[in-house]
Amino acid sequence: MRIAVVGQGYVGVTGAVALAQQGHRVIGIEQDAARLRSLTAGRAPVFEPGLQEELSRALGTGNLRFAPDVVAAHAEAPFDLVMITVGTPAGPAGEADLRQVAAVLRDVVTLRPDPCVVLKSTVPPGTSDGLLDAHPELRDRYAYNPEFLNQGSALEDWTAPSRVVVGVRSRRPLPLLRRLYEGVTCPWVVTTPGSAEMTKYASNAFLAMKISFANEIARLCSGPELDIDHVMRGVGCDPRIGHAFLQPGLGFGDSCLPKDTAALARWAADRALPTPLLDAAIAVNAAQPRLVPELLHQELGSALRDAVIAVLGVRYEPWSDDLRAAPSRAVVPRLLAEAGLVRVWDPATPPELITRLFPGAVPVPDLPGAVRGAHAAVILTEWPETVEADWPVLATELAAPRVVVDGKNCLTPARLAGLPVVYRCIGGRPLAPPTGPKGPGEPGEPTAQPEEAR
Repeated sequence: MRIAVVGQGYVGVTGAVALAQQGHRVIGIEQDAARLRSLTAGRAPVFEPGLQEELSRALGTGNLRFAPDVVAAHAEAPFDLVMITVGTPAGPAGEADLRQVAAVLRDVVTLRPDPCVVLKSTVPPGTSDGLLDAHPELRDRYAYNPEFLNQGSALEDWTAPSRVVVGVRSRRPLPLLRRLYEGVTCPWVVTTPGSAEMTKYASNAFLAMKISFANEIARLCSGPELDIDHVMRGVGCDPRIGHAFLQPGLGFGDSCLPKDTAALARWAADRALPTPLLDAAIAVNAAQPRLVPELLHQELGSALRDAVIAVLGVRYEPWSDDLRAAPSRAVVPRLLAEAGLVRVWDPATPPELITRLFPGAVPVPDLPGAVRGAHAAVILTEWPETVEADWPVLATELAAPRVVVDGKNCLTPARLAGLPVVYRCIGGRPLAPPTGPKGPGEPGEPTAQPEEAR
């Protein structure tokens, strides 16, 4: 098929590359001139494992190219399908901003011959109905088909999804959608556009509540006999619950869960529909970044205002360069307001970007340099360089009282046992493992952290 993918953000460029891999002839439409130049030159505009390599490969096959205008590209050779993946950012009150979607549709309805139209952008329930009321000519060739991509595995999630959800008013687009997902074996849910839109929001809201639940339980696991790792491991072994999204931390981290939970809450509030569970999840998440200064106050007291703090990592995950909702955006400004000096080290974030995001922070090029002489080290990203560091040496580089705040619970407590540091994390994680022989089937230190991606 000839496919246009309109909007080359995270979802759009991933989709364009994946569809080209499947053998479709794909044109990625991008109006931003700088981003279009980067894409045409073969440079991925976002970081995602494997994306740069697959983008280069797709361009090399000739199955993928980029253009600035969907109308002009369609005039050259008509599209069978136009996929819309533009952004729907949060407005001032949390509502989804649909202006980009509306603008693309105004162009798409002018295309002749008529292509099938698939909207993938995350939109509130009822959006498709409103769009189709405004453009009734699309009714028999329109589908709402939400994406369910996790950062870090987006290409795999596109080609091997857990489910395909399709919202249509007419069954006419379904054969084309079946071709779009040819070779994919997973459940299909064919429903109304509104139900498909709600499915996307409900999925992200549930994941957000799961993360907030883990963080709330972590606050309860503060006593010396309560180990949050073991608690969450035990909870997640229940197949009805699972381990995914049960890792305590400093909040949602990615840009989708904060945006989508806020949009769903706003949508419900506009209809006077109560959402106590969703509101609680949002409130717990908003409170998490405050834990870092709270823990530092507990250990440093009034000395915090003269202390040197080393921030290790600003990304919410090593494999994502999306910093829009990273916990560092809330944590570092608080530290700048309360500490004497804040150094920031992140191996993948340019110093000029650190300075622009966090005015007053001092970028440091290496991990030992960030830690040396600091009174506390705050871990905000589980970089391998941090997790696998020589902490017996780093501990001696810290200045008293040598506090380590592990905001991602990524350090192995056993490796810190016996070191001259005060270790604080999200919840309780005793540094010394239980003594005595293990019982049958009893695990040792947990070796894998549950997923905390989108």
